[in-house]
Amino acid sequence: MRALALLLLLSGAVGPAAARSSLPASSGECSHEGGVSVCLYRSLLPSVGIVAACRDADCRVGHYYGKPADAEWLAPPPGLATLPRPEVIWYTSTLAQIRFDTPPHGSWSYFFEATRRRLSAPRADVLGIDPRRLLAAQAEERAIVVRQIFAGREVARIERDWAPAQSIGDVITDLRFDPDGRLSFTWLRGAARAPVSERLSVPSVPRS
Repeated sequence: MRALALLLLLSGAVGPAAARSSLPASSGECSHEGGVSVCLYRSLLPSVGIVAACRDADCRVGHYYGKPADAEWLAPPPGLATLPRPEVIWYTSTLAQIRFDTPPHGSWSYFFEATRRRLSAPRADVLGIDPRRLLAAQAEERAIVVRQIFAGREVARIERDWAPAQSIGDVITDLRFDPDGRLSFTWLRGAARAPVSERLSVPSVPRS
């Protein structure tokens, strides 16, 4: 791991409120060398996973096949020059969410599927995902929007009389995809902030 940290440093690997998953984030396998922290978040496939190389709060994060030093690095999403430290959540043995908190402007997530070597575009303010159907629910302006993780196509849009808030992610107290594919969520309604619970069917593909 010490040699890996040096390789990542020499190759330029370090640059100058939504609901969270109920699954624990991976702690990674980390080492420290010359002011650089290098963490590996492995999938169950041999020599495949996520790598993060950080100097203080500035990180380079990517996915690798074979050598972590040869990773394909993520481009920062719009509005960010560098990436903060990631939170990596493995939903299955090969599907990971790479999540970045970017206060005061919510969060960004990338999704990595190791078997087919797929990486999603950055998704803003992800509230929850359906790992079986590869769907993500996001807070978008005044709606919950469900999109296909990798294609980005919208399959559902949910609008309600949300309580006043900077983001609807702040008034959704619980959200999850159930095993039968339905979306369960609890939200605060109107100025009274009364809690409302719903369970809705969500399609897998856009409606024609």
